[in-house]
Amino acid sequence: MFTLLSSTQVAHDHYLLTFRTDIQSSVPGQFINIKVGSYTDPLIRRPFSLFDHNGNTMKVVVRVVGKGTRAIVSTNPGTIDCIGPLGKGFSIVSGKKALLVGGGVGNAPLYYLATMLSKNNTDVTYIYGARSQKDIFLLDSYQEISNKLIVTTDDGSFGLKGTPVEAAKSICGDSSFDIVYTCGPEIMMKRLSQELSHINIEASLERYFGCGVGLCSGCAVATRDGYKRACIDGPVFDAHTVMWDKK
Repeated sequence: MFTLLSSTQVAHDHYLLTFRTDIQSSVPGQFINIKVGSYTDPLIRRPFSLFDHNGNTMKVVVRVVGKGTRAIVSTNPGTIDCIGPLGKGFSIVSGKKALLVGGGVGNAPLYYLATMLSKNNTDVTYIYGARSQKDIFLLDSYQEISNKLIVTTDDGSFGLKGTPVEAAKSICGDSSFDIVYTCGPEIMMKRLSQELSHINIEASLERYFGCGVGLCSGCAVATRDGYKRACIDGPVFDAHTVMWDKK
């Protein structure tokens, strides 16, 4: 059971939803599917990656993009219809050097991942990418769990002007990483896999999961091993096996 405790605006059109739940186990990169209201419009649940999960408290970040997400962030505290956690998450390495590359709301699941990596004595370098300063959420939290934090914005309004991929390419020329984790726009993750082809990359793909349990096949991902269902085979995949240009 999920109980919504609060919905707090943390950036332009971004909200942090905090739930109380009796679920004790989850993996960074997994998601929950939230039902919008109690009627059939909108019919499809909305998936949100876990931002954090500690004890009985679970959090997600919601970016408002339409009627469904607006309704979710406007929901009053109380019992809410959620399914999850679902999907296959990130692997958690211990005692390694990891580079995390996030773009936009794709930064959300990487926070939970970074906390788990830090607990496992992994050195975390984090590249936080956003379109503009107004789109940056909870930056202090990312600072706290990163050994090194680099911020990029497309318009240069905060941090370095440019893309997360450009920053990653630059830093990988000076440092060696055992693994790269990424989540964000697919064009960003595609470019990252091309630029860092020599490093293991785990990528969390953003999809609309109609059912979330592998029945509808509406979240198919083309890979070298054939089509996979992002909701149960992912959403985390080996970035070098994803056929980014094939739908």
